[in-house]
Amino acid sequence: MRKELINGNLLTSLSRFYPSVCDIQTYTNENQDSYGQPNPIWIDFVGHQDIPCSIAAAKGQEIKNQDMTIGIATHIIALAGYYPTITYKMRAVISGQNYDILLTEVDSHVTMTRLTVQVVT
Repeated sequence: MRKELINGNLLTSLSRFYPSVCDIQTYTNENQDSYGQPNPIWIDFVGHQDIPCSIAAAKGQEIKNQDMTIGIATHIIALAGYYPTITYKMRAVISGQNYDILLTEVDSHVTMTRLTVQVVT
């Protein structure tokens, strides 16, 4: 009999550490604009809605050009669960704010997922 190092009830007991919920979205290129160019539509990724999560700012950066300033804010999103199918081609949505996924990391115990993301402004 195989014993788990991390009890399956761990995430339930840690609910206060995951105060937000996250939706993962992917896009489809099937839509075209009036010029026939691809116009991606973001759709919910099946089975990846209302995931308990926490989010924290990791670092920030500002790039100044002659005609504009571009702000880049990077965050870490911790998901309460194992989601190995999430890729960098997707985005996370928390409280109406969109975040482009830059990197997905899963733990070695097949229990939690960590996303490195960038704020979409």
